[in-house]
Amino acid sequence: MKRSKRLFLTSIVFSLCILLSIIQPGCKKTGSNQGTIVVPSPDYWPTNGWQVTSPEQQGMDSGLLADLLDNIRNNNIAIRSVLVIRNGYLVMEAYFFPFQQNFLHIIHSCTKSINSTLIGIAIDLGYIAGVDNTVLDFFPEYNDIANMSAWKQGLTLEHLLMMGTGMNARDSYLYNWEGLNNMRASADWTKYALDLPVIHQPGTVFDYSNCASYLIAAILQKATDTTAIGFAHQHLFAHIGIPSHYVIWPNNAQGVNYGWGQMRLRPLDMAKFGFLFLHRGQWNGQQIVSENWVDQATQTHIHAGTASENYGYQWWIDNRGYYMALGYAGQYIIVNRERNLLVVVNSALADQDFPIPETLYNDYIQPAVRSDSAISANTRAQTRMNNIITEIGNPTPSAVPSPPAIAAAISGKIYNFNANDEGFHSIGLTFTVGADEAIMNFAYSDRDLQIAVGLDDVYRITYQQEYQRAAKGWWQDSTTFVVDYQLADYSQRSMIYLTFGSDGTTVHMLYRDARSGPTTEVDGIAAN
Repeated sequence: MKRSKRLFLTSIVFSLCILLSIIQPGCKKTGSNQGTIVVPSPDYWPTNGWQVTSPEQQGMDSGLLADLLDNIRNNNIAIRSVLVIRNGYLVMEAYFFPFQQNFLHIIHSCTKSINSTLIGIAIDLGYIAGVDNTVLDFFPEYNDIANMSAWKQGLTLEHLLMMGTGMNARDSYLYNWEGLNNMRASADWTKYALDLPVIHQPGTVFDYSNCASYLIAAILQKATDTTAIGFAHQHLFAHIGIPSHYVIWPNNAQGVNYGWGQMRLRPLDMAKFGFLFLHRGQWNGQQIVSENWVDQATQTHIHAGTASENYGYQWWIDNRGYYMALGYAGQYIIVNRERNLLVVVNSALADQDFPIPETLYNDYIQPAVRSDSAISANTRAQTRMNNIITEIGNPTPSAVPSPPAIAAAISGKIYNFNANDEGFHSIGLTFTVGADEAIMNFAYSDRDLQIAVGLDDVYRITYQQEYQRAAKGWWQDSTTFVVDYQLADYSQRSMIYLTFGSDGTTVHMLYRDARSGPTTEVDGIAAN
């Protein structure tokens, strides 16, 4: 079977598995995952940056890695970056434009694995006695908790870590974020989560819960008397070379960081975190988090049966010999101690395409490992891989087609939209004769943006209101202008179709979420 067809079938099978496995009965399991595998100490520690070699110098096949990049490019897979590290060396670093090396990409639920690690460090340092501490003991100030039961009284930190809370949270994408949105709308997120009914005996049923991960961050803050991000900077990131200005992690009104997600990091720094786990919590002679915690966090504690077979402490455990930090829309940190292999992927994938990075890992990256030592150089394959990396990171502009007559009539006008439930306020385009880019003024929700739009088939990037906003556009016909708009550092992609009336006084906008599919249509009238 061709690999491209396999990707499609994998997406279908994954979607069916999700539907059949929303809540999985689970049994707690013990036993090591990869802790007994000895990974040689690296030649250097990447605190100040990664050293680069060819794949062949680390026993890997450049040809397969080039095939991987070709597959992503030719099938228009919405992957932003792929990093492959073998034996501590960066053997492939690929960024798909408009994403760029130093952008801080959203890592979504990979945040959970970092959040869990902070708990391990807090236990190592004596701030928390252990994972058997009951959740309610951390919050004695709440003496009016709803839905109290013996199961809730027995709920432990470990149950939160292993997603075996038994809580009726309904807060993941499987429930369209219903419970998460309800928690975020509440005055006190911690109270909301503690009030949730516990409908299964804790530790017996896997149910992926963002509220549970939020409580982990709240517990860390209570136990250490500092925010999760402050604790992370002091006890984790500073030791492995991740500067504070390369980390974004929002918090709520009570100062508690979003334990379930929303952290943003560079892919190179995601790799440093994975490298810490590859070496069982040790970094340059210092034990940042104990080997015992790394082993406990990355062994199976409960059967999951959804994104992967099993679950540890906010890590996904695959039976094929690796474990993963996974984030919504295709954020991956894959750690394989047996192969001394580490892979980082950032994406903006649709829900049904979520498993594609892992499929690519198993189809291309893992098979590219040929030896534990260097193999013969393959100059032709290395050149091909490097050329593809250059091409996908630096697209060639196309000639700008002549615009239709309507372009001059609508240029510079702002069109105010009719009242709508999606919060779209206005839009406008400004064209300059002979220019290879236009300007789009776009106001929606609480944003009022002025974004460059490439007319030569190359995205223009405008950093505005906390995100790298990329856009390119073209005339689909004599009255319709299309804008391909995305947040290059977030998992958001959209298509905007603007159809103008013949006299240029009206516009009809069709806004389509290119990642998840919903569309919105609104009409507007020129204000000038």
